[in-house]
Amino acid sequence: MESFLYFFLAFSYLCLFVWGIFLVKKARLHLTNLLLFVIIGLIYDNLIIALGRFIGEGKMLESISYVRFLLHALFTPTLVLFAFGICLGTELPWAKKTFWKVLAFLMTLGLILYELFTSVINLELEPHWKNGILTYTSAGHSGSPIMVIIVTIVLGIVGFILAKRFHFYWLLVGTIVMITGGLLTIWVKHESMMNILELLLIVTLLMTWQFQVRYLLSQ
Repeated sequence: MESFLYFFLAFSYLCLFVWGIFLVKKARLHLTNLLLFVIIGLIYDNLIIALGRFIGEGKMLESISYVRFLLHALFTPTLVLFAFGICLGTELPWAKKTFWKVLAFLMTLGLILYELFTSVINLELEPHWKNGILTYTSAGHSGSPIMVIIVTIVLGIVGFILAKRFHFYWLLVGTIVMITGGLLTIWVKHESMMNILELLLIVTLLMTWQFQVRYLLSQ
């Protein structure tokens, strides 16, 4: 049952990727296109989790599981640039200033480097069975949530700005749901919950991207 859930999540992300491709065709080159790389990482992540029990313990699963952590470190921080791209695309005056552009790029680069040095380099993996799912997880520690917290705060701030200026609430709603779900996992120990919440967040990010594309085309 758990394996089916992760296969379903991987397929759902594939559908969202197709949605994103259609948005790229309308918007062409734009910072918001970086969301596609995040979705690719999530397709890979959920697919490897789903296939783990069928591949079995060993070097092969360990190696392809390492890529999960690498893609997370490289792609997730780009959501900062995605959020900034939304601000640029909706023509918010402050977003055009050089200071904010440089800050967005430096923040993204800093988070990527932070993740690589704290969560990927010298990463040791060990097999982990739970609810019929076999994954390779970090041995010794679970890593720092700092990067995810910062990215979530950035998305929340941009979501608040869009809600206030354009009465577009979905990004703010998606961020609040993600934060609430993260707090609930303290008491509800179900590992797939965050994967489901991530899917809901990505849906709201695509809805925000679509809103931004429509805004650009209407100008």
